[in-house]
Amino acid sequence: MPILVIFAAVIASVLIWLLRAHYTVKQLKEIDQDTKGLQRKAKSAFENIIGTPLQRVNDVRLAAVILMIQIVRTGSPITASEKTRILELMENPLEIQTISATFERAWRYTQERRPFSLVADPLLPLFREKLTGEERVQLVEMLTKVASAHSAPSELQREALVRLKRRLTAGKPELATSRTGSFG
Repeated sequence: MPILVIFAAVIASVLIWLLRAHYTVKQLKEIDQDTKGLQRKAKSAFENIIGTPLQRVNDVRLAAVILMIQIVRTGSPITASEKTRILELMENPLEIQTISATFERAWRYTQERRPFSLVADPLLPLFREKLTGEERVQLVEMLTKVASAHSAPSELQREALVRLKRRLTAGKPELATSRTGSFG
């Protein structure tokens, strides 16, 4: 009989401990949900000061290679024909001397199945600052060539290229009215 009492006490202790652990985890999840906004703001403030790795890229040719790799990694793994096309474009028109090293460096900035815009958006200010209008069009053409190296560009790739072209060629937004004008 004492063995049954001890066994029941152990089982009851384990159940009480499990319930308390479950309650604690539930409370932590609620706190985490309540502070999501603060977590994003803290991350955003840190990134505003330091910048993301992509925002720290200051070589236009490296940035172009990053986008060429990401446009094909967005939908599927990179194929041999796509890699060959990227390497050809790195040689001519980009005229990169250290093709292999630059390709490896650019590869580290990309991620398989990552949305293209998450890579392209941080690089847009660099392209707008350093490239002429004609060079911007050439960049989009290079990306299109890479996207169509293996097969026709997918819908996702076409949409990404159209969005990039629109954002690259867009100028600074201007207010339609003056703040000092009459409103009546």
